[in-house]
Amino acid sequence: MNNSIRMLFIALAVGLIIFSVIFGGKVTFNEQMPIYDGLRNTSAIIFAVMGAWIALLYPGKLSQAFGKKPYKEKADDIEQINRLFRPMIYSTIILMVVIGVSFAVPLAKQIDYLHQYKEIFRAVSFGTIAFLTLLQFWSVILTLVPGDTIKDDLDDIRSREEMLERMKPRRKKH
Repeated sequence: MNNSIRMLFIALAVGLIIFSVIFGGKVTFNEQMPIYDGLRNTSAIIFAVMGAWIALLYPGKLSQAFGKKPYKEKADDIEQINRLFRPMIYSTIILMVVIGVSFAVPLAKQIDYLHQYKEIFRAVSFGTIAFLTLLQFWSVILTLVPGDTIKDDLDDIRSREEMLERMKPRRKKH
């Protein structure tokens, strides 16, 4: 991705998170919890789908990556597996944060001392939601990687077969 486009996306993401923190203080936790629930459900789905992709479509790559070949010979396989695991890692992070918030919020509501800071906690929580939502978007985009990898593999097979076909001796017809 072009550096200027990357910087634009980062600037927009940081702006969205700051905007969410500034205006999120008025959004109650009861209004925020369905968003956390949606993030949790989506993360669980992404985790399951990516696990299935890896287990069903790439068992060979897994065995090659963990095989006895020298690292240089299996570096490409390892990089492909890393790309497949990224959405799972991001989904795990999202799940951990959501589960933590779901546990901590009810407990924090029981501590009278913290009530005076509830708007700050709400703002930070809503900023967290903004960050997790952007991370979730990125995870969803990364779920497209296996399809692209399959397409690349199929293109390699097709070009190899075409090359073999061109290399075959042709009989002249009389």
